[in-house]
Amino acid sequence: MQKKLNLFDLVSIGVGCIIGSGVFALMGIGINFAGRGITLALFLAMGLCVLQSISLPLLTRIFEVEGGEYTANSLICPPLVTGFSVGRDLVFRAGSQAVTALALASYLGMVIPALANHPKISSMVVMTLAFLAVLGGDKLAAQVQNVMCIFMYAALGLFVIFGMINMDPAAYAGEPMLPNGTTGLIMAIALMSYTCNGFQYVVNMGKSADKPTRNIPLAFCLSALVGAVIYGLIGFSATHAYSYASIAGTNLGGIAEKMMPHSLYLFFLVGGAIFALSTSMVGGIISGYRPLMTCARDGWLPKILSKRTQKGDVPYVYAVLYVIAAVAIIAGLDLGDVATICLFPGAIQKVLVNLYAMTVPNRYAREWKASGMKLSLGLYRVLLVISSIAAAILGYFYFTSNSSLQWLMLAVTAGIIVYDVMVVRFGHVDISAKKEYIENNG
Repeated sequence: MQKKLNLFDLVSIGVGCIIGSGVFALMGIGINFAGRGITLALFLAMGLCVLQSISLPLLTRIFEVEGGEYTANSLICPPLVTGFSVGRDLVFRAGSQAVTALALASYLGMVIPALANHPKISSMVVMTLAFLAVLGGDKLAAQVQNVMCIFMYAALGLFVIFGMINMDPAAYAGEPMLPNGTTGLIMAIALMSYTCNGFQYVVNMGKSADKPTRNIPLAFCLSALVGAVIYGLIGFSATHAYSYASIAGTNLGGIAEKMMPHSLYLFFLVGGAIFALSTSMVGGIISGYRPLMTCARDGWLPKILSKRTQKGDVPYVYAVLYVIAAVAIIAGLDLGDVATICLFPGAIQKVLVNLYAMTVPNRYAREWKASGMKLSLGLYRVLLVISSIAAAILGYFYFTSNSSLQWLMLAVTAGIIVYDVMVVRFGHVDISAKKEYIENNG
């Protein structure tokens, strides 16, 4: 019998999903918006991300399912809302690959200056190599990931240590904590919420976890707490050694160059940034294709995407992820643009899911009673209302943080809705999870 994942295992997975490409890709842009207030922005972003995702630990306390968020949504939501979640997931996963590829290209340009003048080409090359790398199988990719993660944590530890050593209050004396005011803080929160995501992926562990209805919700909360502390240390270290003017818009690599000896700076670039971004690309591909294959089997995506090639055992869904990410890169969108566009539909999805989650105690009375959840029905619904408010706030921040992107956010969201309606109207959707759980209206 395969050994179950305990609470420590689940927290490690959650923290590992949080700490990765986002901190290297977007922290510098966030500092440009919020200055030394980036630490506050990170804590607020993490808090809002946790609140907007409250339905996940609550639902995994009630249902013991495989398939994570998609399966939970498919149990409680009508087809149109479930389909919207599928479309949002596809856009988010492909968009994440684009964000990571763009960031990786920028760090490669710091190591090899000749590449700095060709960001689109570099981004396409690194993304192509990442997709080729996973063709060797999940096990090989996971082994490489584990080694690279050790270097990543070491690099971030060095960054915090040198940031504390070089802390100089005189460098920023007289500067406001929020150089761009409340507007800058809102823009930073919107952007950093992308970086804070990851803790919720522990819900995908389903039946692989020991005592899942207890440990998964607990790991959800603990992962977010640990991630927030780590991000707080990094944000503080990045902004308290130099003036805002000297680091605004500079990524962590540029700040590390100022504070570290050259040899350690190179280690930070390669062992930290480049390895972290590489692991995020490969890990995102490996973790992303299975839920999408499940969606294809249920009928939300073309059936062929639920299959693999006969000779290479390669999932066909890789091609879709690659193409959508390539479009974002070729279109010339920057890191913040891609992240914001991907997050906006997610905020809408959270509000919709929370509304339907409120009816679970009545619709699944047996599972609600068997969960042993020590929450009154009233408190359960209050938490979901708070979650909806947090999601709405984040959605507002996403939409207002960049006025030039508003039409694109609306277009992407509308495209997801149109596809969703077409599948429900003309396709054949069969939710496999509902065969295990049957609504009990008694």
